Amino acid sequence: MAALSLDLRRPPGAFLYNATTPRVTIDGHDVPVHGWGVQQFDLIPGGGHRIEIHVPYIFPRRVGRVALDFTVPEEGVALEYMAPTFTFAKGNLGAPGAQKSSGFKATWAMNIGVFVLVVGAYLYLKSQS
Repeated sequence: MAALSLDLRRPPGAFLYNATTPRVTIDGHDVPVHGWGVQQFDLIPGGGHRIEIHVPYIFPRRVGRVALDFTVPEEGVALEYMAPTFTFAKGNLGAPGAQKSSGFKATWAMNIGVFVLVVGAYLYLKSQS
């Protein structure tokens, strides 16, 4: 058997992810995951494998869905999953240390837009009185 080391990560400040645990499916079978962080799985070396990951959520039901086909060498393989900042974005799965949270710019743009609307509404209401 060869090992798959899977690091399940979430973006800093995305505290709502703490309330749930990612779901991992390898070769069509759900595998037990013990929270966020590094998980170890024994897989048969050689041959192709497919991993699918998502985070259960309120809406949408499956956040950060991603799938990857890979081959496990004798010495094992390491992968990293990064959940998205914006819940409607895809997660990222690949080489450790290279995965960034998708949707970060969209989330900041939305936050800035809301801030501008609130300030604009405040200034408008202040000018009316």
